[in-house]
Amino acid sequence: MHPYNRLPSSGHNSPSPPPSPLRSPRFRHGRSKPGGRFNQPGRTLIQRIVWHLLSVLIRRQGFFLFAPLLYIAGMLLYMGSVSFEVVPVISHRLAPGSVYRSPQLYAKLRPEMDADNSSADAISTVWKHSYKSGEWRPCVNKSSGGLADSNGYIYVEANGGLNQQRTSICNAVAVAGYLNATLVIPKFHFHSIWRDPSNFSEIYDEDYFISMLENDVRVVDKIPEYLMERFDHNMTNVYNFRIKAWSPILYYEDVVLPRLLEEKVIRISPFANRLSFDSPPAVQRLRCLANYEALKFSSPILTLGEVLVVRMKERSTNYGGKYISVHLRFEEDMVAFSCCVFDGGGQENEDMKAARERGWKGKFTKPGRVIRPGAIRVNGKCPLTPLEVGLMLRGMGFDKNTFIYLASGKIYNAEKSMAPLLEMFPNLQTKEMLASEEELAPFKNYSSRMAAIDYTVCLHSEVFVTTQGGNFPHFLIGHRRYMYGGHSKTIRPDKRKLALLFDNPQIGWKTFKRHLLGMRSHSDSKGYEIKRPNDSIYTFPCPDYAMGIVGSLSPDQLQTFHSQGYLVMESFASAEDIEAMRNRMDQLLQDFDCSSTASIFSTTNQKSTDNYFYDSVDKISFFFEEKAFGSDGELRQPKELSINKVGHALHELDPVFKGFTFSEKVSGLFISLGYRRPIVIQSMYIFKQPGIGGEVVPHQDNSFLYTDPPTCTGLWLALEDATITNGCLWAIPGSQKNGLVRRFIRGEDGVTFDRPSPEYDQKDFVPIEVKAGSLVVIHGDLIHQSFENQSSKSRHAYSLHVVDTDGCRWSQDNWIRRKVEPEPLYVSSSDLKLDL
Repeated sequence: MHPYNRLPSSGHNSPSPPPSPLRSPRFRHGRSKPGGRFNQPGRTLIQRIVWHLLSVLIRRQGFFLFAPLLYIAGMLLYMGSVSFEVVPVISHRLAPGSVYRSPQLYAKLRPEMDADNSSADAISTVWKHSYKSGEWRPCVNKSSGGLADSNGYIYVEANGGLNQQRTSICNAVAVAGYLNATLVIPKFHFHSIWRDPSNFSEIYDEDYFISMLENDVRVVDKIPEYLMERFDHNMTNVYNFRIKAWSPILYYEDVVLPRLLEEKVIRISPFANRLSFDSPPAVQRLRCLANYEALKFSSPILTLGEVLVVRMKERSTNYGGKYISVHLRFEEDMVAFSCCVFDGGGQENEDMKAARERGWKGKFTKPGRVIRPGAIRVNGKCPLTPLEVGLMLRGMGFDKNTFIYLASGKIYNAEKSMAPLLEMFPNLQTKEMLASEEELAPFKNYSSRMAAIDYTVCLHSEVFVTTQGGNFPHFLIGHRRYMYGGHSKTIRPDKRKLALLFDNPQIGWKTFKRHLLGMRSHSDSKGYEIKRPNDSIYTFPCPDYAMGIVGSLSPDQLQTFHSQGYLVMESFASAEDIEAMRNRMDQLLQDFDCSSTASIFSTTNQKSTDNYFYDSVDKISFFFEEKAFGSDGELRQPKELSINKVGHALHELDPVFKGFTFSEKVSGLFISLGYRRPIVIQSMYIFKQPGIGGEVVPHQDNSFLYTDPPTCTGLWLALEDATITNGCLWAIPGSQKNGLVRRFIRGEDGVTFDRPSPEYDQKDFVPIEVKAGSLVVIHGDLIHQSFENQSSKSRHAYSLHVVDTDGCRWSQDNWIRRKVEPEPLYVSSSDLKLDL
């Protein structure tokens, strides 16, 4: 490119064009002379006329203001979009979800549904998943020690319905225990919605509550007289803390405790949701102790509840005494609050307006508030109708003879809305149907007591189905996990997906059922979920998985890992763990017939990968060192000293290696790293044989095990001391920050890298020398390697590679192509699975 010269030039350079003539409104061209531009030879008459018109228009500069408009008008006329005789008609298309189409869908599917006999006994086969992360550990450890002198009395006022009050009780126990205070039996607020004046002892067994907590928290039914005299025996004179929702326990220690020590009596009102879920283990233990051990329903409630459980089991003897319980939220107040539109027409509209004004005066009529029922339904926020619950359960394979217990308040427009559900499940029962009027009489007009009866019957069902959020299902899910070894045995439908299915009257029964069976299976797989720090202990009644588990990462360890790309954790595995794995590998080698294969593993010649290697993804396969064979094709030394590695499904198929892989300390590590549904995609026992242990060239683990986004993390456990002389790991600290360099691709012609390897300066690598039992955690983008082992000592190691499957996509051109996805280490709260 040449520089541009702005100065006048001379010589043979081309002259500059003459300046354009000045324009003036008075300037006019004369007639064109022969030979001029207009009469140039070779142009037709039409061309000359067009040229003349253009010349005139261009001289009128105002023409350009109208040119775009003229152009658009011409295009519309040309395309026929505008007619001067017919006014265009714009058809209005209803927004998705704005019409309640479930009745039409039911009418279409019912014949095929009634004729389908393919899913008998579904209730006995619904739960298939077992716990995979070691032994299930509930959150309760009972104390046997004494209590120090009390720091004072805490009096709380619990508001809300049955389970919101339950939250307040358990949180109050935790706060009182943490502050070494005495808890006064909580008072229940009367609420305009629930309208239940019951006190604590009418819903719960007060004496049992006090006795179960006696070694952990002092509980009394009233404050001593000598203290109340200071307040004229009036609790409103006691200092009341107005505590913000979800306050941390440290707030109580820093702010509430000093006032408690000064006053000896404090009041906290209201107390619903006034303690954060993210609390220390000591606080969580007290919450669990209160909820699952100390809170027992009062004798009248518990007796009737257990009677109804027996009656449900007697009716369902053909199904082994197993029944389904459904929590249906289609009461008038719930329908009104949801702002969803169903098929009740004008009467429904008037009923809902009146209900909203009664319960939430002015909330839904504020200026500027826009309610979009269709968007609410599509987002899965509408309560399921009885008809939709029936369709869902039939689609999930439960036949019409299944016994169902319906837990609900007064159903809106019950005679009409319940009819389809009773058609689909004629064996449906409610507490009003199971109990006589005399049995229910003491509980009628007391919503919390009636809810407690429902709670008891739902707790003991084989399957619990939740159709709407709220405290009732959350407490039940947690309580069922506590009772059933960690599995909630609960169906939690994807209501967004349901909304789309119910909005499609054209769908066929087989397709509909296939979607619903998948949803049922998903609920089974989500039955076991690990509690994360911010999850509710009432829904996940196990300790925070990352708390108190060997191998979980501290903030300093996390900072080191994210900074340098690897982390060394000393003494991660015990001497017993190491011995067990090494002895097991000795046994596997003894049983291995080396004449059956001679597959060689090498990182310097990976294009020669064979089918034995490809097929090893779900097997225990053996691979030799490059230098193991002589020129005659025979092993130079015993097979035990010739194997490079054993892989790639040790963690799945061998009980010893699976036990370590699925241990709490491994799972706790990935909890700390933020993995939600991790799977071990491959495992290897690496020998690094003395004298012939091969080199592993610089690489990144994400190159071979790619997900979108990248999630691979490597675990490298030293089973022997790893030193510079016997081929320890080397890494470039911080190199993971530069991202992924290249991919290892499997195509029709085999495997290859998508680009050449960069050149690395060996001076940038640092050795990672570790003792046996140490674990090296390796970021998927970290550049690392190991050299040949030229010493006389081996360097055994057990290696795992883990990827997340929540919100991640497994690349189909990875070398690993599994037919079945491995079991996850654990399952956290997530909705997505990896497509392998």
